[in-house]
Amino acid sequence: MEISHHSAWDEFLDEFISVFSIFDLLRNKIFICGSYSDDTFANLQEVQKIINENENNLGFFEKEFRRTHLENLILKFDLIAKFSNEIIMIIEHDKGGHMIEMGIILSFKEYYEKTKIFVLKDVEITEVLKGGGLLTPFFKENISLFYFEDLDQLKRYIDEIY
Repeated sequence: MEISHHSAWDEFLDEFISVFSIFDLLRNKIFICGSYSDDTFANLQEVQKIINENENNLGFFEKEFRRTHLENLILKFDLIAKFSNEIIMIIEHDKGGHMIEMGIILSFKEYYEKTKIFVLKDVEITEVLKGGGLLTPFFKENISLFYFEDLDQLKRYIDEIY
């Protein structure tokens, strides 16, 4: 059964309330993006823990929504990004789906204006990001773009901001 992107909104809200609660709609909804690979997802979970220590915040991952737009992950990302108050992108490498998501963020002003990017310092990343996507007008260093050397520094940044 194909579900249009427009009609998926009600389904998504129902799923959000079943995963979290109706009261969580009032919280600062922070969409945490990054690599879901085995060696990096634990770092994203650490970020989520820090964000959720503040009871006004709700940090969550795309994969927590299992019913909405499973057949089209681009539309799923778009729906969740529109719904979120903020987006966090953690870049620890440039391989995988989170790079496609980064491309979507850069394509829409409404997304990059509510996004903070955290990049592992000295990691090999594509020239498209180094030479454009991580520069003004999209992001400004120490405002919406942060470079971290290790997990501890990333956690300090997140703790200071949230």
